[in-house]
Amino acid sequence: MTEEVQVWVAPLEVTEARYADLAGTLAVEERRRAEDLPPVLARRFVVARGILRDLLSGFTGTPAQKLKFAYGSAGKPSLVDHDINFNISHSAELGLFAFAPDRAVGVDVENERPVRRLLDVAQRFMSEDEVRTLAATDPDQRDATFLRSWVVREARLKAEGRSVWSGQETAGSPGNLTHKLFSPRPGYIAAVAASDSDWRLYTCAVKH
Repeated sequence: MTEEVQVWVAPLEVTEARYADLAGTLAVEERRRAEDLPPVLARRFVVARGILRDLLSGFTGTPAQKLKFAYGSAGKPSLVDHDINFNISHSAELGLFAFAPDRAVGVDVENERPVRRLLDVAQRFMSEDEVRTLAATDPDQRDATFLRSWVVREARLKAEGRSVWSGQETAGSPGNLTHKLFSPRPGYIAAVAASDSDWRLYTCAVKH
C-alpha cells in the first residue's frame, strides 16, 4: 500500500491578530529563540513554529500550547508524547511542513535567487561530481541548478536527523531514502525526502 507524505505550504506573512494567536501557543524556549533573531526573522520564526504547533495539534488532538518538543543532535524536532514524523523548513516568506505517519521525513525549501560565492559553497558542501556539473552549467542556469541540488541534499540529511551545517554530513547514509523535487509556489524550489519508495507526495495549503 502506498502511503502519503503530506507537505503543508503556508505564507509566513500574517495579520497581527493571527500573529498574536500563533505566538500565544509557543513555549518559553521558543520565545527566547525568537528574541535572539533580527526582527523580520524573529517574526517568521514565531509564525512558522506557531503553524507547526497548530498542524500537529490537528494530527494529535493535543492543544497546540501543550505540545512538547525534543531535539536531535542536529536540532531536528520531534514530539515527546506522540509518534508522528514531521519536519519543517522556511525560506523568505514561505514555510513548508512535512508529515509522515510511518517513516522518517525531511523537507527543504529555498526561494529562487542569486547565490553568493556559489562555487565556493559547492566546493565546501557538495561532491566533486556536483561541483564539476555546476562549473559546466551555463551561468544563467547555475543558481537554479545549485538550489535544486541543495534542497535535495538538505531534505535527505534532515530525514536522517542530520544537517549540512552540523558537521555530520559526511557520516554514512542508510541509503534507503527517496526524494521528490517540486515547486510549492512560483519563485520557490523544494524537496521532500522519506524512507523507502512506497509513498506519494500530497501538498496542502494552510489557510490563514
